[in-house]
Amino acid sequence: MTLEAVIFAGIGTVAECADMDRAAWNAAFRAHDVPWEWSWDTYAELMRPGGDRQLAARYAAHLGQVVPADTLDMTHQRLFAAMLSDGIPLRPGVARVMQWAARAGLQLAMVSRSEMEPVRALLNATARQRGGVAFDVAVLRGDVTRMAPDPEAIISAVAALGVGRGRCVVVADTAAAVEAAERAGVAALAFPGRLGESDPDAFPDQVPMVPALSPEALTQAWRGTSRTAAE
Repeated sequence: MTLEAVIFAGIGTVAECADMDRAAWNAAFRAHDVPWEWSWDTYAELMRPGGDRQLAARYAAHLGQVVPADTLDMTHQRLFAAMLSDGIPLRPGVARVMQWAARAGLQLAMVSRSEMEPVRALLNATARQRGGVAFDVAVLRGDVTRMAPDPEAIISAVAALGVGRGRCVVVADTAAAVEAAERAGVAALAFPGRLGESDPDAFPDQVPMVPALSPEALTQAWRGTSRTAAE
């Protein structure tokens, strides 16, 4: 069995954009006169459980308030895309891994809780850094009904890649993404961003973790899971 695909579980695995996402939410609240201001701690707590696709609706339900959640979400997506289009660096090792994958003939997939607009903005902003290497498959928020830790998006990505779960490895920046990979039966490598680093104990001990991506770490994570499954 050989490794044939790498799945990036979230745009946060490609670029550190959590604080930018939070800023876009707060700008959306101001634009619609909603008296909220999410601190980092509030935003991180909202992101931690994952699952649903609408942070504003969940926060409003928690407070017992009624807000135009869908409108806030659309404005947030637009503002987030505009912020990303101004440029953002790739996380450590991402460019190397993508170029290695292209040379080795591995497929690349992107799974994201964002809609197409911010994902496209991120990819356009980082195209030169990635050496023009593109993703073969994208599974975005509109393609699924539940987000990580639900495995739906990972399973959809594997199906679209057409290589089988045992031939993929997931790059996960949060514990929820690691859980989604495990529930989908796909090997995972933890690559915590700022959100993941805020709750490091949430990551399973058996999942390898790295501060920078590399082909060697991905291959080792995949081989370790494959060997365990075989045993």
